[in-house]
Amino acid sequence: MRLLCHYVKVWFFVGLAVTAYAAVTASALCFWTRLTPPVAVSLISAGVAVVTGLIALTKDGIAGAINSPKLKIRFFPYDKRDCHATAFRNTQTGAIVAKTHYFRVRIENIGWRTAEDVEVTLEEVNRFNDGKWILDTGFMPLRLLWSHWRENRYEIAIPAAAYRHCDLGFVLDPASISPPFPPVQDDQVVFWFDVFLRPNTGRTSLLPGRYQILLSAFGKNARRASLKIQLEWKGLWRDDIDALYQEGLTLTKGFESA
Repeated sequence: MRLLCHYVKVWFFVGLAVTAYAAVTASALCFWTRLTPPVAVSLISAGVAVVTGLIALTKDGIAGAINSPKLKIRFFPYDKRDCHATAFRNTQTGAIVAKTHYFRVRIENIGWRTAEDVEVTLEEVNRFNDGKWILDTGFMPLRLLWSHWRENRYEIAIPAAAYRHCDLGFVLDPASISPPFPPVQDDQVVFWFDVFLRPNTGRTSLLPGRYQILLSAFGKNARRASLKIQLEWKGLWRDDIDALYQEGLTLTKGFESA
């Protein structure tokens, strides 16, 4: 399907060019009997030159439309490559300081050119209350971290037909020795979003409840893509991530949002 869409775009623009040349030639031929051959040839040549000039001026835009990158956010909550048990370690000794379960999304480039300076944003969090979704104003839009990437930049390049993992969030073992973040708030295990910077105001963690999360990804040369993920967090910790899924956490594959 990806290859078919690409060829459709190519032949569409080729068809436009052929139609433009044919229209110029046909117009001149319609008046062939009223014009002398040198004049008719000159008009055809001028028309072809105009069409060629327009193609030359718009070739970058046409090439961009055909070969542009296209981002897509994918979520596979029960794939162990995307969501799995791991641990925070002491950077000097290597000792485990906190067990954790990490949850990630895939940012895929299904286009034909490298997507440059791509970043992922946690745009909004909605909580299910009294039978309806209500925007939680305690969350502000924040950039998420790329997996295994802790540099001072939150942008990354994604080649065509490739994807990169982005950290959505994590939960920490409440029995951790020295966790990087408090595993428990109000005597309940919390779900932490893995954001680039944590603001002094607002929240970046979830208490038990049912939520709808809106994510977006965009780049320097790639249009915005978005995904909504439904999450029900029960505030439980289990050492085994499969047991956590069965008893403490329900993640629903997201759906694309306009």
